[in-house]
Amino acid sequence: MSIMSINIVYIIPELIIAFFALLILLLSVFIGKKFDIALAPISVFGIFISLVSVFVFNFYNKSSVFNNSFVVDNFSNFFRIFILTSSLIFIVFTFSYSKGSIYIKRHLGEFYFLILMVIIGAMLMSASCDLIMLFISLELVSIPSYILAGYEKMNEKSEEASLKYFILGVLATAILVYGFSLVYGATGEINLKEIARAIINRNLLENNYVLIIGVILSLVGFAFKIGAAPFHWWAPDTYEGAPTIITTLITTIVKIAAFAGLIRFLYVGISGFKNSIWIVLFLVLLSLLSVIIGNLMALPQKNFKRLMAYSSIAHAGYILIGFSSANTDAQFAIFIYLLAYIAMNLGAFSVAMLVEKTRHSEEIKAFAGIGYTNPFISICMIIFLISMVGLPPFAGFLGKLLVFKAGVENNLTWLVIIGVITSVISLWYYVNIIKHMYFVRYEGDSSLLKIKASKLSVFLITILAIFTISMVIIPSVFILVSRNAVVFF
Repeated sequence: MSIMSINIVYIIPELIIAFFALLILLLSVFIGKKFDIALAPISVFGIFISLVSVFVFNFYNKSSVFNNSFVVDNFSNFFRIFILTSSLIFIVFTFSYSKGSIYIKRHLGEFYFLILMVIIGAMLMSASCDLIMLFISLELVSIPSYILAGYEKMNEKSEEASLKYFILGVLATAILVYGFSLVYGATGEINLKEIARAIINRNLLENNYVLIIGVILSLVGFAFKIGAAPFHWWAPDTYEGAPTIITTLITTIVKIAAFAGLIRFLYVGISGFKNSIWIVLFLVLLSLLSVIIGNLMALPQKNFKRLMAYSSIAHAGYILIGFSSANTDAQFAIFIYLLAYIAMNLGAFSVAMLVEKTRHSEEIKAFAGIGYTNPFISICMIIFLISMVGLPPFAGFLGKLLVFKAGVENNLTWLVIIGVITSVISLWYYVNIIKHMYFVRYEGDSSLLKIKASKLSVFLITILAIFTISMVIIPSVFILVSRNAVVFF
């Protein structure tokens, strides 16, 4: 068996997704509309097979392949499983959502092809171990996302969302690549582990400002991708204007990929970044601005997706407290927070999509009265919203507790106090949605009073709600898995 064939074994999960993506695209072209009904099931099947292959081929194998640019380890396997599991749930929701969108129905093959491309990019991001691979993976996530944000061409808001996302995204990518080039110039390496060795051997973080500027510029690029302030200006308009299903993609799969890349870059490539006051201060500044701006700007919002955009900015800030602690052990707290954030975000958006589909509105007032017409779905929504605040006994509490603990242990108590205060502020706008569900009467068409929800949608929402609760009931399981996934130089 040749070395190349051995190497290919390690990327079988990604190759499976690529195969199904191309299969969907080709069959859509040659078979046409008759094939549309099979697109979602085929996508689900492909993702499931890829998920199984992670356990079969990679779970017990650890290796660096393709000239050490691609790494299979506990970290990459953790994020592969995380991404594929989230994608499975996401794809199921696309099936019912796409039926209500004329333009998505008209170009359904391309729609699923682009989504699968985003998934491949996210998976590659978690295993990238050099600057070039990181950049390629990030663009494989970003470019399909720009297209998908403007997928409803007849909707002016969708076109605006795509344009703003694209223009600012290209600017952020240019800054990121320039940052990468300075890191390469300062160290003479593109492989993250070799960069770390060069930094340690030559003590570059203390006396090489080209490297420090390069790292900070790289962080600016990543800050855009994760939606951290002050590089968040694209998020509210993009979240609001994009089709809700694509907003869900951006706030889940795309965000997972960006954080996975940022963890690889900082904790492997710039492994001693805690020794640079400038890098740590920049991370602290990103965190501080994100929790303040995100929560304060969310208060007056009337549109659910716009509110969730500012909420995502705030949550990015809380996660960045973990990064600001500059401690390898803080990684598992970041993983726990990401698990909680994705579960409650997927859940909240899945309920919002059901409301939008029935009442044809994305406004918060569209949730009026569903506490009585759809009591079970409303209870699940309460679980997701209270979890986002960070109150027990839900997953968000565990995530914030561990991230705040990491901050306190690394002398960032003042930042944690601000995080706690802004979490209290967030209670107002999350409870406002609950208030509409139970204390505001729906004034629209009486035939739209009860939210229509398929059994499959209700089942998945239930699974997400149970997961959100179980993270606090059996935290040791999630903490153990997250600790085993920690990556370091």
